[in-house]
Amino acid sequence: MPPVQRNEPAYRQLADFYTRQILTGELRPGDRLPSVREMAASSGVGQNTAQRVVLQLATDGLARTDATGTYVAERRAAISPQQRMRLDAEPSSEIQQVLSAALVPCPGYILPILGLSSGDQALRREWVTSEDEQAARLTVTWHRPSAALAVPALLTADDLDDPRGGAAMLAEATGLGVASLRGRAGFECRPARDDGRELPLLRLAPGAHVLAGVWVWYAGGEAVEYGEYVLPPGRVVESDLEP
Repeated sequence: MPPVQRNEPAYRQLADFYTRQILTGELRPGDRLPSVREMAASSGVGQNTAQRVVLQLATDGLARTDATGTYVAERRAAISPQQRMRLDAEPSSEIQQVLSAALVPCPGYILPILGLSSGDQALRREWVTSEDEQAARLTVTWHRPSAALAVPALLTADDLDDPRGGAAMLAEATGLGVASLRGRAGFECRPARDDGRELPLLRLAPGAHVLAGVWVWYAGGEAVEYGEYVLPPGRVVESDLEP
């Protein structure tokens, strides 16, 4: 554990360090975290600060504490689109199965989001994310057809090389850079749709409720990616909040 250095609250720096290790799979559910004394000694902070780190991780649902120590909690949190943009490696706890990647007629509700016209096609990708052999998320992304020319990998049924996703790859390919991306997200709790996808792919029983999320990434004033995902019961989404 490196010593605290940046001009940011020490507890926040340390909490971010362990959060990243947990989200990327370096620390797995059940792994023991350093004790308050060990954490304070290795990072050069006081034990009160280290105790606040443990409390923050527990509050975020990433750690649990009992009489024997503090451990990584069972995985409940899904990585948000904003957090994914900061990854430099695919979380080792995740396995993605790409179900399809193709140019298809663009649904009417997505046309204005991507700036397309009636009858236009859009690039659609769909995949299931599993953790510990449990289906944890069903995701679909949409791009303008030109995205396939800028990033041909988007039109293949293979995992993307960049763990940050298609929006980041497009921003880099067009020269705008990831720093140019700005996004919006929304969430809805609703019954799982009996559409031949959500129930079987997430292994849910009829009547089960899901957390459905949507997001849009913008670059250079234009939408470069629209996405939708569905999480089964017991899952939460973690997002960073900025004033």
